[in-house]
Amino acid sequence: MRKICIDPVRCPLAHEKSRLKKYDHDCDGTWLEGIPDGNDHSIEAVRFAIMDDILRG
Repeated sequence: MRKICIDPVRCPLAHEKSRLKKYDHDCDGTWLEGIPDGNDHSIEAVRFAIMDDILRG
């Protein structure tokens, strides 16, 4: 699986949250390891929904 597509018409909130979520970086512009925690319940729901497909390969 290379790409996750969230329909902006059917799931506008999940689409907007996934579009705005990005990896954090420090003041020097170096990318940090993880995405910061926050209001990401819709992103977590998508992750749980596709976890079996990802693990199967």
